[in-house]
Amino acid sequence: MNRFAVATASVCFFLSTLLTGLPSYAQSEADSAPPATNTAASNVLVPFTAIYEAEFSGFGVKAERKLTGSPQSWRLDFSAHSMFAKIEEYSRFAQQGTRLTPQHYDYQKSGLGRDRHTALSFEDDGKRILNIYDKSRSIENAPANTQDKISYQLQLALDIANGKKPLKYQVADGKKIRDYEFEVAGEETISTPMGKVKTIKVQRVRDEDAARVTNIWFAPEWNYALVKLMQREENGKSYQITLTKLSINGKQISAQK
Repeated sequence: MNRFAVATASVCFFLSTLLTGLPSYAQSEADSAPPATNTAASNVLVPFTAIYEAEFSGFGVKAERKLTGSPQSWRLDFSAHSMFAKIEEYSRFAQQGTRLTPQHYDYQKSGLGRDRHTALSFEDDGKRILNIYDKSRSIENAPANTQDKISYQLQLALDIANGKKPLKYQVADGKKIRDYEFEVAGEETISTPMGKVKTIKVQRVRDEDAARVTNIWFAPEWNYALVKLMQREENGKSYQITLTKLSINGKQISAQK
């Protein structure tokens, strides 16, 4: 496979890893940014479609995140496509107030390397997480409120809007339950292909000697949409994901130019 094929397929995988596996973050009393007053918590979770572009070694790929349904049965879809690779992922979950309860998670990858299909069924109020295609990798006695790899992103948005702190999440990943932590770095107005937007910037908490840095920008006025993500690897290379198009409840969103 030539360099272009490898690079574009890598972009797809990078998008999937970051957009569907974003860690949660914890806020301290001193550094926490207050939730936006112009976005009611009850309105954070509404249908939306978000288009992203990513850059990796000079090549670009588009990705889409889409929320459909209603509190009784929400569905969040993620997809990233290139000429050589395709990733599709979705989560079905219910909403009770500000709590999201995963029901089913599905991940499919095809193209570069071995094809992969993973499906998880959350049973017995989430206490048992059944791995449909490999039952030996099921999780018994899962912690309360365990999320899947994309449902927790929306739980995060709800919690930020409600001023919850600290924000810590446990996410089912294969047979493991993973814990992540971020901290609020402050408020920042950034320029995007859509225009300028006020954001809350968060940073992943890592060991003091860690060289990898991950920064994420959320837009409170856009229902806490993920607007931008930048990651610097240990080898110095940087990757960036940027929101290029967003609609909320069928209405196209724009910002100040």
